[in-house]
Amino acid sequence: MIVIASKPGELGNRLFVFANFIASAAEHNFAVVNPAFDEYATYFPVTSQDLFCRYPPRRSLIKATPSLRRALYQLSYYAGRAVAKSGIKSKRLRTITLDWEDDFDISSSEFVSSTRHHQLVFMQGWMFRSGTLLSKHAGVIRKLFSPLEEHRVNVANLMERARIDTDVLVGVHIRHGYIHFESHRQFWYPPEKYAEMMRRVESLFPGKRVTFLICSDTKQDSAVFARYRVVFGNDHLVEDMYSFAECDYIFGPPSTYTMWASFYGKVPLQIVADANRELKLEDFVIFGADGELDKFDIHVPTGSERASQGEII
Repeated sequence: MIVIASKPGELGNRLFVFANFIASAAEHNFAVVNPAFDEYATYFPVTSQDLFCRYPPRRSLIKATPSLRRALYQLSYYAGRAVAKSGIKSKRLRTITLDWEDDFDISSSEFVSSTRHHQLVFMQGWMFRSGTLLSKHAGVIRKLFSPLEEHRVNVANLMERARIDTDVLVGVHIRHGYIHFESHRQFWYPPEKYAEMMRRVESLFPGKRVTFLICSDTKQDSAVFARYRVVFGNDHLVEDMYSFAECDYIFGPPSTYTMWASFYGKVPLQIVADANRELKLEDFVIFGADGELDKFDIHVPTGSERASQGEII
C-alpha cells in the first residue's frame, strides 16, 4: 500500500500528486492512501466520505472530522520521517523522500515491483509523476475529482451569467499571493498589466464578443478592468478553479491552479512567465495531453518557503 505522507504545496499541487498516483495505481493495480489531502477532502464526493482518501475509492465506517483527518495526516507524516531516518531496510516498510528539485517515475517497473514487496511505502515529496498514464486515465481522475453538487451548481450559475452575449470566455488568473514567494515574486503583475494583457488577448478574436472571467487570491478593483466585459469569480478556492475549467481559454502566471483547470476541463492555457511577451493563440495549450508537467514553469519553493508551505504538518 502506498501512503502519500507529505503536503507539497496547496490545492493544485496536491491534486496533481494524487492524480499521478491514481493513474499509476489504476494501471498497475495497487492501493493508495492519501491522508495529506485532508483540508480538501470535503470538496469532493469520493474523498468526503472516506477518512483515508483512498484509491480505489471506499467509504470509511468512521466519520471523518477535520481533527481526525489532521491527526491521521500527522501520524503518517511523522511515521514516514521516522522510517526514513531510521535506515530500516525492510520488505514490509519503506519511505521514499524527494527534494523539491528531484523527480520520481511512479510508473516505472522498478517502482511498481517495489509495491509488491513492501506492504507499506510512505511517499514524501512533490515530483512524483506517472508520465503518460495521467493522460491515459484522465477520465477516471476527472470523475473522482468532480466537486460536490453544491459547488457544481454555483459554477454553473456563474457560467450562465458569464456566457450571456459572449462568443469567447477567457479565464484570467490574478495570483497576487506570489508577492510572498521569493522565487516567484517576478510573476506578481500589477492589475494594470493584466488589463493590458486582456487587451492583447481580446485582439486575438476579431469580431468576437470576448468576456473575461477574473479570479484572484486578493480583492481586485473592478475599475481597472472597466473597458472590458468582465465577470468576477465566486471567490471560492474550488469554485474558481472549476470555473476556469469551464472557460474557452485561460491565461495567468505559472501555477498548478490553472494547470489543473486546463487538465480537468480540457481548456487551452497560456502560462505567462513574461507579462510583456506577445500573446499568441497557438501558445494556448491544453495541459496534460501528454501527461507531463516539465514543459511548464512550475513553482519550486526556496528553503524558507518549503518550511512554511512545502512541508505543512
